[in-house]
Amino acid sequence: MGNVFNVLVDGLGSVLAFFYDLWDGLVAEGTALGLAIILLTIFINLLVFPLTLKQTRATRAFTAIQPEIKRIQTQYKDDPQEMQKQLMQLQRSAGATPGGCLLPLLIQMPIWFALFRLLQNPSQHIDAQSSLGMALADEVPKTFLGMDLFTSPSDAMSLGIGVALPYLIMITLMVATQYVQQWHATYGQERPAGQPGAGAQQAITKIMPLFIGFISWNFPAGLIVYWATGNLFRLGQQALIFKMDGRPTPVAKTAEEPKELPGDSEASAKKPQQGAADKRRRRRRR
Repeated sequence: MGNVFNVLVDGLGSVLAFFYDLWDGLVAEGTALGLAIILLTIFINLLVFPLTLKQTRATRAFTAIQPEIKRIQTQYKDDPQEMQKQLMQLQRSAGATPGGCLLPLLIQMPIWFALFRLLQNPSQHIDAQSSLGMALADEVPKTFLGMDLFTSPSDAMSLGIGVALPYLIMITLMVATQYVQQWHATYGQERPAGQPGAGAQQAITKIMPLFIGFISWNFPAGLIVYWATGNLFRLGQQALIFKMDGRPTPVAKTAEEPKELPGDSEASAKKPQQGAADKRRRRRRR
């Protein structure tokens, strides 16, 4: 696994050097490196777009079957094992999963860690003869948007709040854009509750942006730029998918109510009849 990971890091280094060459000589070295990271982010997200599209449509199907899920929960409330069986069959037949775009994000995690390794020791994974390799050899800080892309926010903070301010703004942007992306994906939709994995999914989506913001405190600024750019790009992807397929419509409240079970209608019909029979018996006694 270590060899495979090193191949991934070296591959990212080659792609980053390629995108750097597109800007080399046109802008400052730090700006060229920052733009290369942005292009790398777009490139990777384009590669996983088919998977993102598939997962988004699966989540839409999960929302559409909510009324049927509620009916099954009511019908089999006294038989949890059968309830779970019926729910799994329903989700499988509808091609529905509650995962949303979480799977594409999880797939990108190895890339994220590989980029972290790359930015920690760029000279070890980037060809020294490339334009980026030669730029790194001069050991001059590569500044983009006021940040040295190889410096972490924690190291910048040690130099003073003024130096660390651009890093803090970038972390805030990264966390905020991820929450905006989640809000845009679920706006106007019912939050599924009581479904297999639904509670864990909701907890992950709430905690994940804060968790990433917290751990990025010790990560190179270039990695934070990568993640913030990815959030913005995925937000645009969501907008495109909603334009292609239409935004999922909220489940109507009337449709959410569980259907009346066969035994319930008979029981309700018997109540008035039983009341009328009681009245007749009281009259006879008088």
